[in-house]
Amino acid sequence: MNRTYTLDKEFIFPTTIYEITSISIDHNYDIVENTLEGTLNVSGDYRIHEISINKEDFSFKIPINEPLESNINLDTVEFDITDFTYELVNNDELHVHITYVISGEQNLIEFDSEPKLDEFLNNNDVEVVDLTEDRVEDNKIEEDIIKNIKTEDAFVKYHVHTVTMNDSLESICQKYKVNLNTLKKYNTFDNLELNMKLLIPENEED
Repeated sequence: MNRTYTLDKEFIFPTTIYEITSISIDHNYDIVENTLEGTLNVSGDYRIHEISINKEDFSFKIPINEPLESNINLDTVEFDITDFTYELVNNDELHVHITYVISGEQNLIEFDSEPKLDEFLNNNDVEVVDLTEDRVEDNKIEEDIIKNIKTEDAFVKYHVHTVTMNDSLESICQKYKVNLNTLKKYNTFDNLELNMKLLIPENEED
């Protein structure tokens, strides 16, 4: 998982001011039931008049509440602010623009029986098809793929990868040590799309 979020907020000062003399942003968060909850804290100080030497403090809080993907390893979740800009408008409005990234490693999903695999495929947006030249009918695609990925002891291991903005076919193949033919064997797509989920078997023999 590697998702980028942007937000724009406006805050009103209790009085008109001359200038913002310092400003910073920090954050705090917790993981609560697969959701990242916390606050972005914008703080600093300002001068009311041009000739004033006194400074007044200010602080504004922005709540954040972002759901995480179900297969994310919560111990690996990281939150980073990648961009922060601001503008003072009409001498009493603070406009801020913030970009932040939430990232984390995806867990390996294991299924010890075919019904559990079926349930996962039915409840998640995962496309599984066989891209051979003789493509099977739509209602048989899932059945054929399940047969392909079953091992002798009926134990199945594979990754479900969610496509991010920085992904490419080459980077995904390198990450999971598979080739393009293997990737296309289990997924159907013309082009990669953001948040598309790809089924990638572990230790697949090409």
